[in-house]
Amino acid sequence: MAKIFKNLMYNSIYQIVAIIIPLVTAPYLARVLGPDNLGIEGVVLSVSQIFCTIGMIGLTNYSIREIAYTRDDVYERSKVFWEMLTARFIVFIGTLIIYLVFIYDSPYRIYYFIQIIWLLAMFFDVSWFFAGLEDFGVTVARNLVVRFLTIICIFVFVKKVDDLGLYITLCALSQAAGTLSIFPRLRKYVCKVRMADLKVVRHFWPSIKVFLPQVASVLYLQVDKVMIEALTNDVKQVAYYSKAEQLIKAPLALITAVSTVMMPRIANEFISHNDKKIQEYLSGSLTFLMLMAWPISFGMAGIAHSLIPWFLGNDYLPAATAMVILSPIIVSIAASSLSANQYLLATNQTGYMTVSYSASAILNLAVNAFLIPEFGFVGAAVGTIAAEYSVFLIQYYMMNRRTHIISTFVRCLKYALYSAIMYMIIATLGRKMEATIVTTCVQILVGMGVYLFFLLITKDSFFIFAIKKILRRG
Repeated sequence: MAKIFKNLMYNSIYQIVAIIIPLVTAPYLARVLGPDNLGIEGVVLSVSQIFCTIGMIGLTNYSIREIAYTRDDVYERSKVFWEMLTARFIVFIGTLIIYLVFIYDSPYRIYYFIQIIWLLAMFFDVSWFFAGLEDFGVTVARNLVVRFLTIICIFVFVKKVDDLGLYITLCALSQAAGTLSIFPRLRKYVCKVRMADLKVVRHFWPSIKVFLPQVASVLYLQVDKVMIEALTNDVKQVAYYSKAEQLIKAPLALITAVSTVMMPRIANEFISHNDKKIQEYLSGSLTFLMLMAWPISFGMAGIAHSLIPWFLGNDYLPAATAMVILSPIIVSIAASSLSANQYLLATNQTGYMTVSYSASAILNLAVNAFLIPEFGFVGAAVGTIAAEYSVFLIQYYMMNRRTHIISTFVRCLKYALYSAIMYMIIATLGRKMEATIVTTCVQILVGMGVYLFFLLITKDSFFIFAIKKILRRG
């Protein structure tokens, strides 16, 4: 339990920094590079991420699970490591060939060529090995150092509108530096393996089964913006929806850090046939997720109308409406991170993930097609809610047949009640005060105070346990 808590703290710290850093660099880059250049950078990065996700065919999460299965046997885990690294080399070559064909006639060809450095670094990043060993300290420390150095380089070297290529190069090189910096640590954990013992091909089909639900989830996560533009011919609505979604999902990185930590632990318990321990971990994880997700969900809805005007500007006021509608997905995504990553993936039940994500993708397309022509980005937000909660319901129905996790979720509804009361208070404050940064800060502080009051007055056992753990470890 101590190791789990330590890893959770490592990931939480990193995710907090990951949330804060874009807030530091975004205003500077927006002014120096301008919207046109940032738009090009966004297209190049998006295309690169798509190639990376598809080209990796699910190897990252699959690799974490396989290392977790074999972590107690030095030779077996070393064999899995070299097999995975070889598999990554093979899929990288195939991905690179298709990537080069795709970018050949692109007006942004020079930037795509620079981005090959980023692709290479992503494919050969071995942080999955340390995640499988539940050694998150080394990767978190590495990522924090790289991110801070990147920020310094951006402020020092990116000075004018013509520096887009330099900015993309800095980001790519920082990823490459992070990847290279972790390789020396491998000597402590990996031994030499006989070439005859390596069986690379055996991993491709299981990895593809992990990959299939990712394809379905990418479909329903990315199709909204495409359909808004296609069905409304109004790119402003795409901007409203995108900015609202970006703000809503920012705190999710912190909430779902627990799933990154718990997946290898549950995978190891699964291979040891320790069902009782798995149930214990799942119940504790879900309680933690709901303790965090409910107040953040209601809180984001409560501050939306005071946040948007000063943070994004009055041109983005409709984004506040989208934020309010989208705020419930914080709960469903947090819950699904447990069912998908901590349980179904860790216990090799990826077929259920594929079913749930495919069903949600079809539902999302149908709702979008029906509502977007009439309601624009609001219809897309409703479609996202429908898709996310369909994933949650399907996965928990399947998971509950063996884990009885629904009873834990029902017990956690008390956090929804506390959060609803908190929402009414901070929303009232927002209506009575001007839309400024001061108002948003006051709402956040009051909301935290109200929620903590309920946790303390009800002597919430899980909250008190967590506080004691934090205080004990300084």
